[in-house]
Amino acid sequence: MSANTIRLSAALLVALPLTLSQAAQAAPAARPERIKYSAEVKLLSDGIYRGVSQTEGRPQYIVGGQAAYGKFFAGVLYKSMRDRTTGVDNQTQAILGYKTNLAGNDIVARAIYKQYNGTKAGIDNEWMEYEFTATRKLTKRLSGKLNFAYADDNYGKAKTATYTDLGLDYKVTPKLSFQVANGFRHNRHSVDYTSYLAGVSYAVTPKFMASLTFTTTDKGDLGDKYGESTFITLSKKF
Repeated sequence: MSANTIRLSAALLVALPLTLSQAAQAAPAARPERIKYSAEVKLLSDGIYRGVSQTEGRPQYIVGGQAAYGKFFAGVLYKSMRDRTTGVDNQTQAILGYKTNLAGNDIVARAIYKQYNGTKAGIDNEWMEYEFTATRKLTKRLSGKLNFAYADDNYGKAKTATYTDLGLDYKVTPKLSFQVANGFRHNRHSVDYTSYLAGVSYAVTPKFMASLTFTTTDKGDLGDKYGESTFITLSKKF
């Protein structure tokens, strides 16, 4: 991980309390803002992320928490993982972000400090990633989403890395929806691949979601990590 990236990571994390404090002081006295807290727990039957498995086909659990003030938010995330080649057994994240609406698009920008834990000695296991997501309602039931992520010094031997994903979500009923997505991963000094996804989601309650997803990539010849997977996701928000 480069010195510039480390300095930027530290600056982002140090700046968060000051940003929230300044936003609080600037809020109108008649409508005082307050910090809102939330959390989410996810269980996946296969730890698929951006089209590939982070768990060698085994189940994964994810736990995250967030504090939001106005349009700013900060959070932490924990993921279980499995990679016997590098020794990775979990991932932790620290997140600083901003949400807004621009010309009918819901925009989310995030700076994320990521670290893989349990890695063998000598592996570059921490990096900064910058992520931008735009969601737009195309019709009454159809929404489109664009996601772009960038890292200048990615995990392990990979350096400059990007991930671009385009997706559609069609709401059949208020609770039932279908999703399709197509993504492309560029990893300098590592594997480039294209991912494909199709899924269905059902809101059991406003805060409990269940989904069934099929995903694959064009690099299935490289092993199960890049191959086909059909997995279940259960997520609960608090």
